[in-house]
Amino acid sequence: MTKNQLANQILTLLGINTRLSSAEPEEIEDTLRHTQDWILAQNAMGRRIGWVVNGDTPDPAEESGLPSWAIMGVVNSMAVYLAPYFGKVASQETVLNAGIGMQTITNMTVEVQPVQYPSIMPRGQVNSQPWGPDYYYPENRVVTGGDYLTDEGDDPVVTP
Repeated sequence: MTKNQLANQILTLLGINTRLSSAEPEEIEDTLRHTQDWILAQNAMGRRIGWVVNGDTPDPAEESGLPSWAIMGVVNSMAVYLAPYFGKVASQETVLNAGIGMQTITNMTVEVQPVQYPSIMPRGQVNSQPWGPDYYYPENRVVTGGDYLTDEGDDPVVTP
């Protein structure tokens, strides 16, 4: 998808590109400039979705570099973002689709890091001693691998 096609989709959601009228070149340039700024801000937050940057001004004929799963989030979010700029109001469907699309972008770009549980875990108030809490000391450290537990040998923990 080219950057021009992306800008036209955003402007269509805003009602600027219709069957009877099309966007002015200045509107497409403004849309692309705002889109590039917004995507670079998303990159700074850790959502790297592949926008191609060549200079300060985006070239409309250039490929955007966005994967297909990111198009919905970018187009709808930019329509919501640019609605006041063009004197429009974003529809509720556009706002809802922007949220769904941004959740998809987050799911595809955020990687859950492994977590290591502490070597001691409190047993609870009932199991405390008069001189302080009684801690449970597991024999092996348990590490999560994102979606399953692994032990020190990186073998999945399948039994409690």
